[in-house]
Amino acid sequence: MNTAPPEVDARAPGEFEDPEAGWANDDILFTKPARMALGAKHPAALRVLDWPELRALFGKHEAPANRHGRADRRLGAISVAASVSGLVVGAFSPLAPPALQPVAGGAALALAVGGIGLALFHWLGAHSRSRWLAHRFWTEQARALYFQTLVNNLDLVARAMVDDQAFAEWKVARARALDALPSPEVMPAQLGRLAGDPRPEEAWVLPEWRTASVIPEPSPGLELLLDILRRNRFGIQLAYTDGKLGASLRGPRRSSEAVRIGSDILPAAAVVAAALAGGLMLFGVTASSTAVKALLGLAASGAAVAMGLRLLNDSLLLTDDAGRYAWYSAAVLQARARFDAGGLAEKVEALRDMEIVAYRDLRAFVAAHWRARYVL
Repeated sequence: MNTAPPEVDARAPGEFEDPEAGWANDDILFTKPARMALGAKHPAALRVLDWPELRALFGKHEAPANRHGRADRRLGAISVAASVSGLVVGAFSPLAPPALQPVAGGAALALAVGGIGLALFHWLGAHSRSRWLAHRFWTEQARALYFQTLVNNLDLVARAMVDDQAFAEWKVARARALDALPSPEVMPAQLGRLAGDPRPEEAWVLPEWRTASVIPEPSPGLELLLDILRRNRFGIQLAYTDGKLGASLRGPRRSSEAVRIGSDILPAAAVVAAALAGGLMLFGVTASSTAVKALLGLAASGAAVAMGLRLLNDSLLLTDDAGRYAWYSAAVLQARARFDAGGLAEKVEALRDMEIVAYRDLRAFVAAHWRARYVL
């Protein structure tokens, strides 16, 4: 039986597709199609799993998190591209006709100064990054709250599928949990603290959830609930990391590989071009010749582009993110294997393991990107 929405089973992104395109956060039943799909098969499950109040708050902060994230990455990429373009134009400006050389030199200087200015603005301000990370941390904590509230109230949720009094108690428990979620307004001031190493007990929104959950009594409702949690907590996270680690050039794994290859090859090509220019001059070709100017331009451009690729990799954390996604995927697989191999008590502990793993990944994400605000 498949309770996951259709998007979960979609194919991996292609070579030029964004792995986040169309990602709907349907592990928390964020979209109407996801709720309709679950309700058509298991209306009793939809009754307890749909959380309109949390869904509304999640949507309120998900959009600005995405917007500020795109703005931060775009600003970093444009500053690098402008600076490198200025160096490339300057390297080839000697090839321009004498009348146009001042124009080429001015364009090169403007691009370089503009790129450096954007980098300084990005470095000194870091407003988009702080807003992005604050909103992102809050939305991921809201996602965690959704599952933590379920995991720590499994017996109540299973009974609430068919019992109105239990359902009323479940709504009270949800409201109490939602009240415990930190205010989004305090998140920007907390980023420095969140960049430190997390402790396992910090993963839990409510302090009483830090101790082991009470093992619920077996029931058909509990069996269905555990099956849905397996798919929506483990399965959707694995689908997400598969996309990030897939074949798309816009994903961190392939992007980091492309940057690494480029930054390895281009310096070697620059050395070869410079050596050829030196060889020509040894054989009597003057430095003012077109061939020597072109080779020296290629050498300088290769070095500039290689430097830009490395800056881009460090600013956007392509290699670091690829490694983090690989770790997260392996940790989720391990937790799911424990869930599949164990009895009821082990399944509950595996779900608790998943919450700690997700929190560790979130904190690692915040720490890496907050520290990287000083790269550019």
